[in-house]
Amino acid sequence: MQKITKNQLKEYSKLKQKKYRLELGKVIVEGSRLIEQLLQNGIEPEAVFVTDETVLPPNLSATIPVFGLENWQLEKLTETENPQKIAVVVKTEVPSLRKTDFLLYLDDIKEPGNLGTIFRTAAAAGIDGIVLSSGCCEIFNPKVIRASLGTVFSLPAEIHDESWLRNRKAHLIATTLRDAVNLYEASLPKGDIVLIIGSEAVGIRPEILELADTKIKIPLSGQIESLNAAVATGIIIYHLKYGR
Repeated sequence: MQKITKNQLKEYSKLKQKKYRLELGKVIVEGSRLIEQLLQNGIEPEAVFVTDETVLPPNLSATIPVFGLENWQLEKLTETENPQKIAVVVKTEVPSLRKTDFLLYLDDIKEPGNLGTIFRTAAAAGIDGIVLSSGCCEIFNPKVIRASLGTVFSLPAEIHDESWLRNRKAHLIATTLRDAVNLYEASLPKGDIVLIIGSEAVGIRPEILELADTKIKIPLSGQIESLNAAVATGIIIYHLKYGR
């Protein structure tokens, strides 16, 4: 293991800020479970930081530099109050869209936990990829990465405005409570689809909602008026993927 220099610690700690993540194309990811998942998905870190070498993953390449840190040094690099003994630096690279049979379009999803959970659920359901509006939360926000269990690095994703939707030949399905058909009663096509999800606070923007071929809603009891965006997305994608 190597010792980290004061200058290296200073430079790596910059990655806690969005500005430097975007500028340098790197992010720090912490926690054994999450790092193991990245390695299983073929995502190799640029560097590893540990306070206890016994937590080093057995499948870690010998060519990757490993830095031994004190607890206070690891706290400088991470955002959680009690770091999990290991963190890595990973390039912020995402696969581009390839298959487009079933895509999600996320309109201004700003809450990191929701965005990460949507990525994780979409990956589990076998969705082909996610398109995000420019108003969405940064996908390499550490909270998004944790909630996604690292799937933001492996699930194809791109950022596009509504003109991308206008040019799609797929059937556009929007989730809304207004003038919408019950999800379980809707007649949906068998071809390519794009499911549009809006933010929990304001829903889908009107200029995007007007592009929809079909508007659907999840039936709710009278005791509650809406669902968490990530929960609603999970219910709908599994129904559209396996229930129609």
